[in-house]
Amino acid sequence: MKLTEFFKRSSQQAPTNTAMVVGRLYGNQVLPTGILNTSNAMTNSDIYSVVSLISSDIAGMHFNTVDYVDKVLNKPSTVTNSYNFWQSVVAKMLLYGNAYCLINKDKDGNLSGLELIQDEQVMSLEVGQNQSLTYAIHFYDERPDTYYDSSELLHFKLVSVGSDFNSQYFGISPLVSLVPELGLQSLSNKLAESALQNAINPSVLISVPDAQLDKEVKDNMRTAFVDQTTGDNFGKPIVLDASQQLTTLGVKPEITNMLSNVNFAKEQISKAFGINSGMLNGEGDAQSNLDQMTSLYNSSLQRYMNPIKYELEAKLNVPIQMSADITDDAVVTRINTLVTNQIISAADAQQLLKSKGII
Repeated sequence: MKLTEFFKRSSQQAPTNTAMVVGRLYGNQVLPTGILNTSNAMTNSDIYSVVSLISSDIAGMHFNTVDYVDKVLNKPSTVTNSYNFWQSVVAKMLLYGNAYCLINKDKDGNLSGLELIQDEQVMSLEVGQNQSLTYAIHFYDERPDTYYDSSELLHFKLVSVGSDFNSQYFGISPLVSLVPELGLQSLSNKLAESALQNAINPSVLISVPDAQLDKEVKDNMRTAFVDQTTGDNFGKPIVLDASQQLTTLGVKPEITNMLSNVNFAKEQISKAFGINSGMLNGEGDAQSNLDQMTSLYNSSLQRYMNPIKYELEAKLNVPIQMSADITDDAVVTRINTLVTNQIISAADAQQLLKSKGII
């Protein structure tokens, strides 16, 4: 394939500075294998809960902008519904720090839809002499590898810091800050499993004071005890002679303390993503506490909504607003507050509820 055929949509000159996208490396820091791998990360229940919570809530929002853009943003793809599309975008941004969407246009140059690009499809990002950016995209279908100008591609990213190429042009996932904690959690889980297995099995000790027993005698005693406590004898009284002592082994306090520390990673994961751990644990039944947690959570969502909003505004050149559907319970609560504060009458409140189909 000729070089000119590789530039399918970009009109800029060949870039001069090239650096490969290394989605699992940041600068010279090599992250543990699988930390930023989507399938592996999502097998961690705490990470799954946070990512699912944030991506689902943002995906359920509606875009409000000019008509022709509004139509596309609220139905960006022909192969999946808008909820799943934006849920995938947000989830990738959370897990990788970056999410990519091609801006598709019809033959007349009008916006026609968006195409979600997988992280590994972005082969390289190249910087031209005029600081313009060009993305090299690999396709899994019959389309050839293609360069796209940054104006033709939406690049949603989280925090970009530092002066090296990766940290300057790519976002950083909150998972990067959790490398030590995730490693500790994995180790703690393995230690907890081993500790529980060793603490519970064996669970009893048979001793014979002041006796020297060879291996054959010990095996016979063990077999006899197992026969007394399993099968048809399960639950029946145990009979020992006067020379034997039976001791039940419990879980050591040190093991119990270690198991209680397994929740440490859960708190750290919640903190890294800016979410109150109570949103995941279901803690806090007091209404005032729930209201406070909800308010803090809604504020936390802004840090993930803003990269989407401002990237869309920059590339589509239109103002963008994102709003969530208000539930019936929230409407009733707001109207009740207005009545309590004597801002509206009870009759007006009843009329509002009827107009919204709630009563």
